[in-house]
Order: sequence, then structure tokens, then C-alpha cells
Amino acid sequence: MPYPPNINEQRREQRFNLELPAQISVGSQLIINGKLKNISLKSAFLAIKTDSVYLKTNDEIGFMIEDPLKNGGGNIEGLACISRIEIGAGLAIYFTQIDKKSENLLKEILNQQGASNANYL
Repeated sequence: MPYPPNINEQRREQRFNLELPAQISVGSQLIINGKLKNISLKSAFLAIKTDSVYLKTNDEIGFMIEDPLKNGGGNIEGLACISRIEIGAGLAIYFTQIDKKSENLLKEILNQQGASNANYL
């Protein structure tokens, strides 16, 4: 599933700088560990070394971001499409499928971050 036709729409989302353990999965057997760098309600940027696997824009991947609240609510996980790849830095993903539990946790985390820490990219 490709990212939204008007990519500029997602850039209006408020983003928060957060460094949390994260990973992506490609297919059912390949998992790549990395670190979340920033996140919004609809997208994220993950610092992940992708040298060992071929990925391209619009590829669908699984993702998991560790719960920073450690309140037993689980992790934020779902499916996403790659919207941008920065060689040597990581990749930007656009969430395409996220369950209600993960969505609620994400909203809680973003609310706790507050507007003073936000960057509009």
C-alpha cells in the first residue's frame, strides 16, 4: 500500500523527538533492530541500518516501537509503508495499519510529550 498521494499532508502532523528502541520486519523472517528518532500520530523516522537488505519507497513493512511508559500496555506495532529512505541514516515510515491498543498508547505518549517539544517538519 503506497503512502498518501499528497505527502505534504503528513508533514503537517506535529512530530516529537523521541529515542526509543524500535525494529522493522521484512516478510516473516527478517527483523532489523534500530532506534526511533521522531514520531507523529501518522508516521515516524527510524534510525536503522538497511545495508543488508534491499528496501525501496512504498515497500510495506512491519514495525514495533518499545513502550516508553513501561505501564504494561504493550508496544506500538503495526504495518507501515516506507515513504523515504535516507542512506546511512534510516527511513521514514507512514503507518498504514495499527491496532486500537497501539493507537491509544501512541496518543498517550504524544500527549505526554507536550507541544513545547514538538517540531513541525
